[in-house]
Amino acid sequence: MRLGPALAVLLLSRAVSAPAQEAPAVPNATPPAPAKHATPKAKRAGPPLDFSGVWELDAKASHGVSPAMEKGAVLSVRQNGNHIWIEPIERKKVTVLSEEVIVDGRKYEKALGSVKKGTLVADWGKDGTSLWLQVEVPGEDGGPPSGSQRAIWRLRDGGTVWTRQTRTVTKDDVKDTFLVFRKREGEKN
Repeated sequence: MRLGPALAVLLLSRAVSAPAQEAPAVPNATPPAPAKHATPKAKRAGPPLDFSGVWELDAKASHGVSPAMEKGAVLSVRQNGNHIWIEPIERKKVTVLSEEVIVDGRKYEKALGSVKKGTLVADWGKDGTSLWLQVEVPGEDGGPPSGSQRAIWRLRDGGTVWTRQTRTVTKDDVKDTFLVFRKREGEKN
């Protein structure tokens, strides 16, 4: 049977204008759970903290200060992303050594003092307000570590106070220190 052009247009227009048909509902069926997709965390543009500046030890607010720092220490800190360079300034006799810290969460070998070597892992705290450091000194003949040190560095009071909370563990001793440094105003390093 052949349809005339007017009838074909009428049937086609009804098909296009008809609402989409839904499948009948199944009684007592629970709706499917939404798909679970992990929301990607936003990546930081850079490190969450910048320790750059000239810092002076506040010996009165600190405790457990090492003899090398007892008479006051002034440190110049330069930071470029995850690389931090620390060096003592304003001392005729250098009793505090310069150091570099790479904050990437990986273990790497570094000099510890003027004689020993050890490993360091430095990473930004999950809270986004701290830097966590773990140092290990190797034991004799590849044995277990002979010592370790854990430190948490924080910037407080709008970045004008730098605290360094440290626990050092050796086979003979456990020592806790809390150093408070105050940033000098207007000085660049």
